[in-house]
Amino acid sequence: MMKKLIYSIAMVAGLTACNGDYDDWSAPQNNPGSETAAKYVIPTENKLGGINFAEAQDDTVQLFSATPAGGSVEKYDVTITNEERTKVQQIEATVDGKVAVADLETAVKQVYGIRPVERTLFYTISTLLEVSSADGVVVAECCSDTLNFKATPNAPVLSEAYYLVGDMLTKKDAEGNTINGWGAEGMQKFSHSDKDVYDDPVFTIKFETTAANQYWQVIPQRNIDMDEFWNKDNGVLGVITDGDAAWEGSLVTTNPGAGLIVDPGKYILTIDVLDGTYKLEKQPLELYLTGSKYSWGGTWLPMTPIYGSDVDFWTVIYLDAEEKFKFAPQAAWRNDFGGEATIIDEANSGVVADGTDLKCSQAGWYLLHVVNDAERKVEILAPKVYLIGETAGEWNVNDSHLFTVPATSDGEFVSPEFAKDAALRMCVSIAGFEWWMTEFIIADGKIDYRGKGGDQARVNVTAGQKAYLNFTNGTGEIK
Repeated sequence: MMKKLIYSIAMVAGLTACNGDYDDWSAPQNNPGSETAAKYVIPTENKLGGINFAEAQDDTVQLFSATPAGGSVEKYDVTITNEERTKVQQIEATVDGKVAVADLETAVKQVYGIRPVERTLFYTISTLLEVSSADGVVVAECCSDTLNFKATPNAPVLSEAYYLVGDMLTKKDAEGNTINGWGAEGMQKFSHSDKDVYDDPVFTIKFETTAANQYWQVIPQRNIDMDEFWNKDNGVLGVITDGDAAWEGSLVTTNPGAGLIVDPGKYILTIDVLDGTYKLEKQPLELYLTGSKYSWGGTWLPMTPIYGSDVDFWTVIYLDAEEKFKFAPQAAWRNDFGGEATIIDEANSGVVADGTDLKCSQAGWYLLHVVNDAERKVEILAPKVYLIGETAGEWNVNDSHLFTVPATSDGEFVSPEFAKDAALRMCVSIAGFEWWMTEFIIADGKIDYRGKGGDQARVNVTAGQKAYLNFTNGTGEIK
């Protein structure tokens, strides 16, 4: 009676192998608890010396030819890996050793990334065969020796850095000389992460225009390295139509035109040099908080801007244990951030990144200082609120003027008694900023924050009174 035994492929560092540096697959093997049978090597010849996917014209390419030990083959499984055997991808091949070019390119990119440089890849093939042996006919999973080929992904050549040039960057130096914003002296570098440009092809820059109708383009680092600043055949980036004032669109390197910024203002330009796109937007002067306590966008809590800064914001807030939260520059889901930011926890809140969100482990009141700049930062501070000025008896931030902190989320912060009849002024203290940049008052029963505004209308109080603040409700009382 025919016996059928199925043997699995041995895997070494994730790679199927049959002999050479790994196992002698041609030698009989003993599978404990079963009958002895041979494992078979498929004689295989590599047919693909190399492939540049940018030049590939056919849908399929012959990777190998194989001579099975016996029986019929419906398909082959191809296991592809890098030289270190740390990444593995599998694709299918036809009986005549052909693979889809699209599948092969995807495997190459998964193993080595998309940088358009030639790489050496290693592969084996395997299949199930009915093979005659001393035990009868066995169904054996057979594989090949390790073979290799070279491949170059189809991707644009990217630079490690990019620079903005344009009318708005023209300026005067200390001696009154004009620095041209269209040259190497006036250009400004885009911000970028520490990642490889092919893993993170997005660059951003913040700048200001003080005049109308300002034109711009982008210079890649390789132009500078080759001393060919304006070699447009070498990668200068611009818009398709010269003078295009669209807020977003495509970037091209063939006959690149100059983009147009119509109105003066502060802007953020984001470019994706792999997709070849750009997005221009005005710098946000607002920041909002939402999260699990606020139905993830059902409510957006406004942060208070710090006077004199376009990127610094603060709030005094009660965070619950296990509460998740994040920020956005408008009361809507766009350009939101949380877990991606640098976290500075000086209050032992246990706030950590939870994916793209932030998560708090220690319930309590905190002062949050958030920087929405090229590098986003979230600083969690102790909720120190101060009296300042004549009602405190001095114009210095001093712990003797601290408000008491409530134990519950609906509790009130309570000031010391006012030292004299005077105008009430209060603040939080954030390193790098003067107290008046984060000051606030109580007006008409509400906490009234200065933010980016000028001096507030003064509210006079009486010596011996106290201020009571409910930051959850945004209310205040003097009594």
